[in-house]
Amino acid sequence: MHKTLAAVAALAAVTLTLTGCAQLHQQVGDAWAVTYEVSVDAPNASTLNDVRYLGAEQRGDAATMRTIAKAATRPGAGNGGTATWTHESIVLAKDPAAVRATPPAGRSATCRILLDGQKVIAEEHGSAGKPVRCRVQTPAFG
Repeated sequence: MHKTLAAVAALAAVTLTLTGCAQLHQQVGDAWAVTYEVSVDAPNASTLNDVRYLGAEQRGDAATMRTIAKAATRPGAGNGGTATWTHESIVLAKDPAAVRATPPAGRSATCRILLDGQKVIAEEHGSAGKPVRCRVQTPAFG
């Protein structure tokens, strides 16, 4: 009985320590400002379906996969003829960044993941009407 209680107490202590370390890392760990971008091959605004992205909304939040059933793009007449949806998120250095979306039927989409709104670290082009996915491990600060 005493051995079982000691084992349970030790497991609880380890769990609390690891949880505390993860929360501390979220607060003070190196983090990137990540821009998720999905463009549709249409100059007019359109709707993306099943948009998913990985990240935190603010520093200290745990990164989670977030889902938006429908997301509107901005008209793209001045953007090379593509309508674009963007979202800013926070991702810890060396953690995964990911976005996916499904364009309207007959349209193709391109996804990009940018660091600090400028450096492209992932880019994929999808087929017409099919989901497009970008996933990458963010680099370490350095």
